[in-house]
Formats: sequence, structure tokens, C-alpha cells
Amino acid sequence: MTMSTSVSPPLLLRRWVSTLRQGALAAITAGSAGLLLIFLLVAARHLTPADYGRLSFAIALATVAEAIMDLGLNSITVREVARHRAGAFTVVRRVLGAKTVWLAIGLVFVGITAPLLRHEPAVVRACYLLGASSACRSLLLTTRGVLQGLQRFGLEAVIVVADRGLLLAVGWWTLAAGHGLLGVAVAFAAVRVVLLVAVVAVVAVTSGIPWPTYDAHTWRDTQRAAITLGLFAIAINVSSYVDTILLGVFRSNEETGQYAAAYRIYEGLTYAPSIVAAVLTPRLAYLHAHAPSRVRQTLRHALALAVTLGAVLGSATVAMAPWGLRVLFGASYAAAAAPLRVLSGGAVFVFGAWVLHAGAIAMDRDRQLLRAAAVGTVANLLLNLAVIPTWGMTGSAWATVAAEALTVGLLWRDLTGAPVPSHPV
Repeated sequence: MTMSTSVSPPLLLRRWVSTLRQGALAAITAGSAGLLLIFLLVAARHLTPADYGRLSFAIALATVAEAIMDLGLNSITVREVARHRAGAFTVVRRVLGAKTVWLAIGLVFVGITAPLLRHEPAVVRACYLLGASSACRSLLLTTRGVLQGLQRFGLEAVIVVADRGLLLAVGWWTLAAGHGLLGVAVAFAAVRVVLLVAVVAVVAVTSGIPWPTYDAHTWRDTQRAAITLGLFAIAINVSSYVDTILLGVFRSNEETGQYAAAYRIYEGLTYAPSIVAAVLTPRLAYLHAHAPSRVRQTLRHALALAVTLGAVLGSATVAMAPWGLRVLFGASYAAAAAPLRVLSGGAVFVFGAWVLHAGAIAMDRDRQLLRAAAVGTVANLLLNLAVIPTWGMTGSAWATVAAEALTVGLLWRDLTGAPVPSHPV
């Protein structure tokens, strides 16, 4: 008698329920980023467009520094914990040992580049405070990486919601009290310090104090595995925020603030594919190790879903751009409608990129991931340098969309082995 290899209906149902539950929890995590968006909307209404531009420049520089502080270690944490769940605590200690070195390097980066790029004391102070906030957040991401690898999306959601909720509450109070740009920067740093202390305390009670492991051999192996993904993360963050940084250098603070308003809405759209990617990464990592024949089909289905979402949500945002900016940010940000329409029109590419990034990480295609990101980043940097002096923020939006399209095309070719489709949807 031969045994059937088909999956029984009860088991299939349990798998679907598990997937839906994980998706719902990942949706809570991604949706909590809406709290951060609300805070930035509140900041835009309390600050002048010029001060909002200064704040956006500081956030952009600190975000690039955060990628240096992590250097791929968070992605390695997710992947290794998903494959070797019993050794999760050991993974944390090993990652923390490597991360402390990069935290110091990232803080030095902010300390040097902030005064070189901008000479306004208020901007430099904001960069320093946001850099400290990024250091704390980088450590929190290690905890989140473990929880994602274990598929404990519920606990991860608690940490993320607490982070964004506290930031919204403290930041709103700070702005209402009239503390302005400096108050917002202090709120970022203070909330991240408090939350980091709380998370470390909880971990210490449940699993023991996560002292970093500083064994040279272990550190070298960990960082060797993470370096490609780390360079990829740096490339992605540079590509995402080089437009804001260059607008702050070559144009006015007010135009930087206008573009930041458009980009906030564009970033808000990406919460949808981030949900797909959060669930997809550990699932593909498991399939890659245990059922490799199912990886490509799963990736194609997820990509189709993400690209369709991008087309629908992007089109809606293009149609409602002026109204949305007026409602969310106020009449003083009306000029941001033009770059918002450009960015939203290209949302299909960034939606696809989220899924392809998750697939590349899970499938150990780190070099292909880095190559595509590096090409896209260089293209974005060169295009922004070419168009910003003449066409300002609208030219910068076109440069961003073109670079995203190039990155998606390269990744699609590398991961599927198929020709790049002329129409992703």
C-alpha cells in the first residue's frame, strides 16, 4: 500500500488559520507605524515647514546611521532563529557582541557628518539626539528579530506598539507645550531609552541577562554571515533618504519639509507590503531549508499580492494627493502634491521590492540582494544630484521611482530566473 503525500484537510485548515493569525499580528506591528506617522503629522502642524524640514533631515541622517549600527545583524537574527529555534538566546548574545562595535561606529558617523553637511546648530543638535535614539532602536530590533524568527508576532507587536505609542504621547505633549524642534528630538531619544531599559528588564527576568558574547571567533563568523545583508541595509537606507538629505543640502529647509510630507504618505503606503514581508520571511526561510520546491511558487504568489496592492493603493493616493495633504498636514504643505503623485504612481515598484527583499534574505541570495540594492542606490544618488538643483523635490521623486524600478527588475531576474515582465501586475 502506498501512503498519500497530500495534506489532510484539518492540517491544511490549521496552516491557513496559523497564517491568518500571523498576518493579523504582523498587521498590528506594521499598523503601529501609523502611530509614528500620526506623531510626524502632529509635528508638521506644530512646526513650520522649515523646522519640519530640519527635523526630517535629522531623521534621514539617523536612519542611515541605524543601518550602520545594525550591519545586517537583525536579518541574520531572524534567519538563524527561524532555523535553530532552540538556540535563540545564544544567538541574541552573539549578535549583541557584534552589534556593540557597530553602535559606536554609527554614533561616530553621526557626530562627524552632521556638522559637515549642515551648519545650523539646531539641525546638528537634532541629528545628535536622533542618532542616540537610533542606537537604542537598533538594540530593540535585535529583540524583535528573535521574536520574528520564533514567529512570536504577538510579543513583537507589544514592543512595537509600546514604542510608537509612547513616542506619540510624549512627543505630542512636548509639541503642545511649545518645545518645538529640540523637544521633538529629545522625545525620540528619551522614549527609546526608557523602552530599551524595560525590554532588557523583562528579558532578564524570563531568560536571564542577555550579556553580549565577545568571543573573537564567534564574532567573526556572525559578522561574516551578516556583512552582505548589512551593506544591503545601508544601501537601502541611503537610497530611501538620500533625496531628503540632498534637498536639505542643496535646497531650502522649507522645500525639504514639503518633500518630507509627501514622503511620509508614501512611506505609509508601504505598511501593506511590510505585513506581507514580515510573515513571508520566516516562512520562506523554513521552506528553503525543508521544502525548497515550494519556495518559488510561494514567492510568486506573495509578489502578485504585493504588486496588486501597490497598484490599487498607489492609484488612489495619486487621485487624492492634494486633498490628503491638506487634511493630514495642512494648507501650508500644498506644494507637496506634485512629488506625492509621482511617488505614489511608482508605489507598485516599492511594494514588489519588499517581497523580493524578503525572498532574497530567506533564500540566502544575499549577494544578488546587495548587487541590486547597490545599483539602485548609485542610480538614485546620481539622479538626485542631477535633478535636485534644477527640478527640486519633484525631480527627486522621479529619481526615487526610477531607482526602485531598476532594483525590482534586477531582483526579479535574479530570484526567479525569468525575464523581467514589462508590466509587473
